[in-house]
Amino acid sequence: MTIAPGTRLGRYEVRSLLGAGGMGEVYRAHDAALGRDVAIKVLTPEVAGNPDRLKRFEQEARATSLLNHPNILATYDFGTTDGSPYVVSELLEGETLRERLLSGALSTRTTVRFGAQIARGLSAAHEKGIVHRDLKPENIFITSDSHVKILDFGLAKLLDPPISEELISEAETMQVKTEAGVLMGTVGYMSPEQVRGKPADHRSDIFALGTVLYEMVTAKRAFRGDSAIETMNAILKEDPPPVQTSGRLSSPALERVINHCLEKRPQDRFQSARDLAFGLETITGLSDLQTVSSAQQMLSRKRDIKRLWPVLAVLAVVVLLLAAFIFGRNSVTPAIPVYQQLTFRRGSLFTARFTPDGKSIFFSATWNGNPIDIYSVRTESPEQQTLGLPNTSILSVSSMGEMAVLLKSRFLFHSVNQGTLARMQLAGGSAREILEDVQEADWSPDGKNLAVIRFDRVQNLLEYPIGKVLYKTTGYISNVRVSPRNDFVAFLDHPVHGDSRGFVTVVDTNGNTKKLSDEWSGADGLAWTPDGREIWFTATKAGEAASLYAVTLSGKERVVMRAPVELKLQDISRDGTVLITGNHLTTPIAGLPRGETRERDLSWLNRVLITDLSPDGTSFVFNEFGQGSGANYATYLRKMDGSPAVHLGDGYGLARSPDGKWVISIWFTPPQLILLPTGAGQSKQLERFGIEQYGYGASWLPDGKNIVFVGKELGHASRSYVQNIDGGPPRPITPEGVVGSLVSPDGKFLLGRDRSNKKTLYSVATGEARQLAALETDDWVIRWGSDANSIYTCTRNQMPVKLYKVNLDTGRKELLKELTPADQAGIPGAINVLMTPDAKAYIYSFTRDLSDLYLVKGLQ
Repeated sequence: MTIAPGTRLGRYEVRSLLGAGGMGEVYRAHDAALGRDVAIKVLTPEVAGNPDRLKRFEQEARATSLLNHPNILATYDFGTTDGSPYVVSELLEGETLRERLLSGALSTRTTVRFGAQIARGLSAAHEKGIVHRDLKPENIFITSDSHVKILDFGLAKLLDPPISEELISEAETMQVKTEAGVLMGTVGYMSPEQVRGKPADHRSDIFALGTVLYEMVTAKRAFRGDSAIETMNAILKEDPPPVQTSGRLSSPALERVINHCLEKRPQDRFQSARDLAFGLETITGLSDLQTVSSAQQMLSRKRDIKRLWPVLAVLAVVVLLLAAFIFGRNSVTPAIPVYQQLTFRRGSLFTARFTPDGKSIFFSATWNGNPIDIYSVRTESPEQQTLGLPNTSILSVSSMGEMAVLLKSRFLFHSVNQGTLARMQLAGGSAREILEDVQEADWSPDGKNLAVIRFDRVQNLLEYPIGKVLYKTTGYISNVRVSPRNDFVAFLDHPVHGDSRGFVTVVDTNGNTKKLSDEWSGADGLAWTPDGREIWFTATKAGEAASLYAVTLSGKERVVMRAPVELKLQDISRDGTVLITGNHLTTPIAGLPRGETRERDLSWLNRVLITDLSPDGTSFVFNEFGQGSGANYATYLRKMDGSPAVHLGDGYGLARSPDGKWVISIWFTPPQLILLPTGAGQSKQLERFGIEQYGYGASWLPDGKNIVFVGKELGHASRSYVQNIDGGPPRPITPEGVVGSLVSPDGKFLLGRDRSNKKTLYSVATGEARQLAALETDDWVIRWGSDANSIYTCTRNQMPVKLYKVNLDTGRKELLKELTPADQAGIPGAINVLMTPDAKAYIYSFTRDLSDLYLVKGLQ
C-alpha cells in the first residue's frame, strides 16, 4: 500500500516516500499544526493482519513513547489509516551506522564520541525499565550534525522468552536491515544469555554495544561464523581478535572498555549503561588518543625521519635556544579563574542578574531573617543598596534597563517562588503588574518580550511571548532563559513536582523541544554564553556537590568548574564574566519527646527531610538527599532519644505501617514503590501496573494491607490511588491534579489538595468529594488528630510557626504552640513539622541556606 503525496493522515500531510522494509513503509510528512516535517511509519495491510508483526509494531510504539532523550528517536503520535496503524516520529537527516561503516572503520575519537551517546540513550531506556535487545549498526542513526539516535525498539522488553529451535535455524548471520520474523534480535549482536535462551536484562544491551564498538573501530564483526550456529558458538565460547591485531592501531583504554562490555557473564560487564558512558567519556581526556595518532604518523614517516635526522637535529637545537630565550624573558602560566566576593551578610540569596553594561548587579535575598527584598551592588564595591520592596524578588534585567520582578513573592520549594509578574525601571518608580501566578521570567534580547513560567491549574506552562505556550508539564520548569539570538528558550525540566532532579532542555519558537542532557539528580541555575553556542548550568550527580557544566545544542557536555561547596549559576555578562553563588546548606532537626520539657537536637547528615513520626513519639523517619545518598535518596529511622540513625535502604521513605514493621519508600529512577523492613527481612517491590511516575506522598490504611500513594499514569496528571500490597492494580481516589496521602484514623477519608492548596475530603471507598470550609488556603496540614473530626495545621511560611488544632465540624481553631528557631538567618522556606495524634510530642526541621555571591573571571 503506497500512500500518494498530498494524502492527509490526521493533521499530517504526506510529502514523499522515504523507504520500505519488511514491516511497512516510511514517509516524509508535514505536521500542519506545529509547522514541522515528521516521519510516519505505516504498516502494510498484510503486516497489520499478522498478529505477531502487529504486536512487534505496537511494542515499539509503546516503548518509544515512554522515552524522551536526545539520543533516542522521539515518538510524537499514533494513529490508523485504512485499518493500518502508523506511528509519527521525528524526521532524521543523515545515515545509519551500517551505512557509515560501508566506507570503513571509524577513528578512535569518533568511536568514543558515538559510543558515549549510544550509552547515554540506553541508560535513559534502562532507567525506564526498557531493554532494547536488538542493538546493531542498522538501528543506530548518525544525523547530519553527528548526533546519534537509537532506532527500532520493536523488540524492547524486560524479559526474553526462550529462543526456539526454528529461530536458531532461520537466524541470519548478516543483516543490513531489520527483517520481520527475527524476533529475538540479530545473531551476531546477541549476548551469550540471549543465545542460551535465558532472560535478558540491561546488561545484554551493554554486550551488544560492545560488539558495535568493536565493529566501529575495526570494520569487522566481533563474532561471525559461516552459519548462525557457528556464530552463536563463537559468542558463547570465543573472544574476538584483539583490536590491536585487527589491522588498526587503537586506544588501549578503548579496547579495555570494549573487552569489559564483551565479558561472557553479565555480572562481569559494566553494570549500567551510565557507567559505560562515563568510561567512554573519560577516554577523551586520556593521552593514549594522542599516542594513537602519534604512532600512526610515526609508522608512516619512519624512513623519512632516518633520512632527515641531521636536519631535524639542527632544527631541534634552534628550537631549544629560542624556547630558552623566550622563557627567560616572559614565563607563561595557564589562565587561572579570578574570584571576587560581593556579599558578606548571613542569609539566602535567590536570583541575581547583571545590568546591560555588566557594571552593576541586582539580586534578591533574605538577610538576617528579614523578608525577601531586592538589592543592588556595583562590581567594584561591596556596598549594597536596598530597593525597599519587601516580599519582592527580581527575575530578569532587560537590555533596555528594565526589571521583571515578582510581587507578593511566596516561597514554594527549593528556589521556586510564585507571585505576580510586574515590570519596573532600574532607576526606580512604580511597578506595573502584568500576570498572576508566575514563577519565573526572562527578557528577550531586545527587551520587548518576556518568556514566563506560570502555573495553570494542574501544570506548569512556559510561554514566549506571554500567551504563546511553548511547553507544559505536570512536573515543573525552572531557570528559563532566552538565547542571545532569540531562536531558543533554555530551561531546566523537572519531571517530578517538587523534586530538583531534571534535564537541560531547549524549545524553539515553534514549540519543538529537545533534551540536551541526561537526568541530573539535582539541577538549579542556567545561562547562555554570550555567543549562544553553549548553555552553562549548575547541577549535581549522586554523591557530588553541585558543579558548573556546559552543554551545546547537539548535547555535548563538559565540566567548566568544580568547587567544594554547592554552586548555583546566576548569570553571564556580555564579556563572559560569571555571576555565581556559593551555598552552604544544612537541615537542622529539633524535637520534643513525650514527657520532656526541652527540645533535643536530632540533626543527622546535611540534607534531610523528616516524613513520619511514630504515634507514640519515640522514633521518626527521615530521608537524606545530599552527597551521601544515591540517585533515589536514602531512608533512615531514628529514635527520639538521640541514638544513631539506622539506614533502612535506598529510596524516599514516607510512612510506617500500623504495626511499625514496614516503611513505604519511593524510587524515582526507575519508578517503583518499595516496602523497606524496619527490622530483619527483605524489601518488597509493589507492581507498578500503569503508573509511570510516583510523587511525594504515601501512607497506610488502618488495616495494614492497603496503601494510598501519589502517582500519575501516562498522559495524565498526578492524583492519589489506593492499592493492596498483596496484589491487584491501584484504584484512583482523587481527580487529576488533586493529590494527598493523609488518611483519617478510621480509614474512610483522604485529604486531597490541588496546586493552589485548596483542600477537599474524598471517600477512600467511592471517591466522593466533600468540601472543607474549616481549612483555608494558607493552612498547611500536619496530620489528622485522634479522630476524623480534628486536624492539626500550621503556618509554615512565617515566623513564629503557629500550630493549631482545627475542628472540621465547627471550624474552631485552637492555638497549641509556637515554634521559632533561635537563629532565623538563611531559612528561605517553610518549617516542616510532625506531631503525634495527642499533640504530646513533635519534631520539626528546616533548610538553612547561607549564600554568598561571587564574580568569576577567566572561566572557559
